[in-house]
Order: sequence, then structure tokens, then C-alpha cells
Amino acid sequence: MAIMQTVASWFGYAPRDPVSGNQNATHTVTKTAKPVTFDSAMTVTAVFASIRLLAETIASMPIEMYVKDKNGLLDSKANHDIIKLLRYKPNKRQNRIEFMEQLMLNLVSDGNAYTRITRVGDKNSRIISLDIINSSNMTVILKDDVLTYRHQVTSAFSRDFKESDIWHVKLFGNGIKGLSPLQHTAKAVAVADASDDKVTSLMRNGAKPTGAIMTKGNPNEEQRNTLRKELGGLVSGDETFMPVLPLDMKFEAISLTPSDIELLATRRFSLEEIARMFGVPSILINDSTQSTNWGSGIASIIEAFHKFNLRPYLERLELSMLTSLVPRKDWDKYQFEIDADAILRSSRKERVEMYNTEISTGQRTPNEIRRAEGWKEKEGGDELYMQLGFAPMKAIAKQQPNQQKDTSNE
Repeated sequence: MAIMQTVASWFGYAPRDPVSGNQNATHTVTKTAKPVTFDSAMTVTAVFASIRLLAETIASMPIEMYVKDKNGLLDSKANHDIIKLLRYKPNKRQNRIEFMEQLMLNLVSDGNAYTRITRVGDKNSRIISLDIINSSNMTVILKDDVLTYRHQVTSAFSRDFKESDIWHVKLFGNGIKGLSPLQHTAKAVAVADASDDKVTSLMRNGAKPTGAIMTKGNPNEEQRNTLRKELGGLVSGDETFMPVLPLDMKFEAISLTPSDIELLATRRFSLEEIARMFGVPSILINDSTQSTNWGSGIASIIEAFHKFNLRPYLERLELSMLTSLVPRKDWDKYQFEIDADAILRSSRKERVEMYNTEISTGQRTPNEIRRAEGWKEKEGGDELYMQLGFAPMKAIAKQQPNQQKDTSNE
């Protein structure tokens, strides 16, 4: 079995175990419509919109840290230094939303997000700052089973960090580094970028095709150059240009038209391909071709988006915060929660019906409902209530003789 796995890895049919040395990718996709970099990819509107949707959505969710009781259940909100940083201002330059947006930008595009942890105090036990290092400036090195993070500050200067000094969030990969979505889907992004370039070129040129002047004679070089100069407006220049061809000459277009190369279909497919790459429903990045899904269907789309795309990110971030920012001895004591209820929040009518059911069945108190809605608590609202008309059949049977006796006396 081991031999088969080794052979498979030679031909690229299976991931390989990390070995000592630089863990950054050494192989890139070369057969693309055009070179793809982070900056060029972000000029493609579908890429920008998908990354922004994920980054802004998760950054807008509140972060809380809870203390767990002896049974592992959430007891109360923790009064911990690290949650104060994450909740308000992780570093001197960024608030929580700006910090999480940059972290998600790196994570979604590169598959890795690196944050430098600054500690002070006795045994460096207190974290005072969290500063993100952009993924393109970070190199991960594995040597003798020890990880080193190398930050390339300038072209001539780099700085090494220990594993304990870096909060590393990664997507699925080889266990040391996450796979880069942009790098591994460079072909799709390149096609979309090339299509945009083609549209730009067509529009800038007045959508004029390239072609050739057909003539029966055999003009010399000077005459050909004169014709090219005078009739160049046929393929470029002002749209109001009115060419007049000499006798026995005609213009023959020889380039493919947008319909010939199915440019619109290519751009449409690229949008779906990029949305698929990031796990984003295309309708959420303003794909109007699926406008019939709006209305009742959008709730199901958002719920699926939360379950199958946002939730893995949230779980990954919550666990990574705990294991990277909290001492190992306290892992069983605390739990981080990123509140995603806001994006799943139902309509006012549905919430009232749900709250009414929860109160009448003794699941939640009125004050718990008020806190969920952001309202001030009321006196006496911490009691659980139950409908008195709902009881087991045996209890009703025991009451039946007494009810008959009372009726006969009357």
C-alpha cells in the first residue's frame, strides 16, 4: 500500500507528506490564458466580490469568549484580556472588523493567514497585540520537526518567528500549510481576466474587427503603407470615421467576433466557476441570471451558504483562537463563539411566533427573549412559564372522579 501511495505521489495523484525545508509551494500552474497574481485576480469582479462577501460577512459577526462549567456547558461570558482585544481593537491600527477583514482576505485568497502575537508580563503570559502579516511576505520552514515562520520585511531583511509567536489559520492542505484557492484555480481566473481584457480592447476600439483590404491589383510597398495610414480607421480609431475605399477594393474582416468566440457565455461561465471556487452562491455576488431564486428561495440559499461555506470557516477560526491564543491548560475552561445568528435572523413575524412557543413551553424566559432582541430586561421576567392546560392523560384520569362528584352535588 505504501508503495502505491509513493508512486501516486510521483505522478501528482495524492498529496505528499511535508519534508524538511521550505513549505511554500514550488509548483505553479503555467498553462493559463495569462499570468495570474493576487493583484491581477482581484481585478476580476467575481473574484473581488466573492472574497469581499466572505471577508465582510465573517468580520461583521460578533466574537465572544465563554467560560465552561464542569460539564463542559457554556456558563458565562469570560472576562479575559484576549477577548477584549478580539472584540474591540486587536492592534493599534485596526479595530475588530478591519482586523478580521484582512485576516479573511489572506485566508480566502492564499489559504493561510498569519498573525504575529506580541506578549508581555511574567513568562510572556499576557497578549497585548495581534498584528497580521500578509501571506505573500511569510515563508513556512520545517526543520527537525520544528516550524519557523520567516517574515520577509524587505527584499534584504527577514525576521524569524517561533511557532508560538504566530497565530496561523490555514485551510485544508498538508497539515503545515493550507492550499491556495487562487493558485490552484489559476486557469479559471486567467480565462476570466483574459475575457475582461478582450471586452476592454473591443470597447476601446469601438468594437471594430481586424481585417485586410482586398484589391485586384498589386500595390507596391509605398502604396500599401499609404492605404494602411488612410484606412486604419476601419479597425481602430473614432467610430465616426467614414472610410472611402478606392475602386475594386473591399474590406474583409478576419478576426473572430464576440459571438464567434462566445465571449458572453465565457464570461458567464467564468463567474459561475469563480463562485464555485470560493463556495459562494453566484446569486449572492449579484448574478442576475438567477433572479428567479430571489424571494422565498433566498432564505434557503443563505442557510445553505451558512452551513456549507461559512460554518467551516467559523469552526476553524474558533478552534484556532483557542489553541493559539489561550494556554493549553485552559483549553477545557474556555470556548470562543462567532455569532452567526445575524445572517440567519428570521422575519419579525417568524421570531414572535418562535418566541411565543419557547415561552409557553418553558424553554426560555421572557428576559432571555428580550436580551436576544437587544431590549432592556423587565422585573419578573426571569421566570419560566408553562401552559397549565397541557398534562399527561393519567393525570387527567385521576381528576375525572372528583369532577363528576362536584357536578352531582350541584
